[in-house]
Amino acid sequence: MKKFLLVVVLATNISTLFGQVILTQETHGFIADQKNPMVLTSYVDPGVSGRNVVWDFSRLDVQNPFTGNIESYYTSKCCSKFSKGNVVLEEFGNYFVFESSPTSLEQVGYMSANGNTRFEYHKPFVKMRYPFTYADSYNGSYEGDYIVNDNTVGKISGTYRVESDGFGRLILPGGHSLDNVLRVKEVKTTKQEFSNTTALITDITYRWYVAQHRFPVLVLIRSEAKGENSEPVVSKRAAYNCNVMNTANQTYLNPATSVNLSVYPNPYHEKVKIEFTTTETCQVNLSIYDTSGKLVKEIENSTLEAGFKRYEFSAKAIGLNGGAYILKLKAGEFETTQKLVEL
Repeated sequence: MKKFLLVVVLATNISTLFGQVILTQETHGFIADQKNPMVLTSYVDPGVSGRNVVWDFSRLDVQNPFTGNIESYYTSKCCSKFSKGNVVLEEFGNYFVFESSPTSLEQVGYMSANGNTRFEYHKPFVKMRYPFTYADSYNGSYEGDYIVNDNTVGKISGTYRVESDGFGRLILPGGHSLDNVLRVKEVKTTKQEFSNTTALITDITYRWYVAQHRFPVLVLIRSEAKGENSEPVVSKRAAYNCNVMNTANQTYLNPATSVNLSVYPNPYHEKVKIEFTTTETCQVNLSIYDTSGKLVKEIENSTLEAGFKRYEFSAKAIGLNGGAYILKLKAGEFETTQKLVEL
């Protein structure tokens, strides 16, 4: 009897393990030349933590759409302002500079939309450690310079704790349901010292992830800022992604978006990975052209069933030189092009 119970428990644990989302650089890291379309919404209580939770956010007040852009550090507008980094997130004109590696995503800098204000971290803030899954956690501290108009005017420092505190089902506006969703909670404190004043900021951020989508599908942020002689000021922000595939039943939240394309790394040395997901059976053509428009490689040209697709391309492997190429993907009515750079 004891042996039978042990087998049942082991089988249950294995089943749970395979259902969990595991964040890695390859599946969820920041990759240059990616876009992250989101929709601003009202802020709501983030709900409870734990396993097998159902988070019902179907009544979120949907507001305006926006797009976050992942850029290569070497071609980004803010490249010359920082001493290190390899990928940049641009949101609302602001730039967040990161050092991305297979083991972590570390923020090394920030630049405001007008370029006047920068933070450059000597000790970076670890945005994510890889691999990362349910019940994982880490903490640490960061510090750097507060720079205005290229002059260091103060210091910035703080602490952070990141933990995956929930796993379950997420329901978004329109009643769309996502299964096997991982929630990550981030608590970040910041001390800004400049012009003989000190400001203290506490950010509590919740992000929900699914296995087949690189970016968070929902983000809730609560910030509290307090000056030395002022009352705390609280601000709240929230956004969700309407282009996410439901990994349980292979449907998309936004039927108008039929393909979620991911190309990484880019620029690349040996080979680039090309991933996308189609919502229905359709004719797919995936081809590579040189910059003059000449076809150099047809990777796929056939009717494919709905689901996740992955391909690789290397100019060197087919006897071509490194340089710039153009990827063209057509899947049904969806068509897009993207520049590739082989170093």
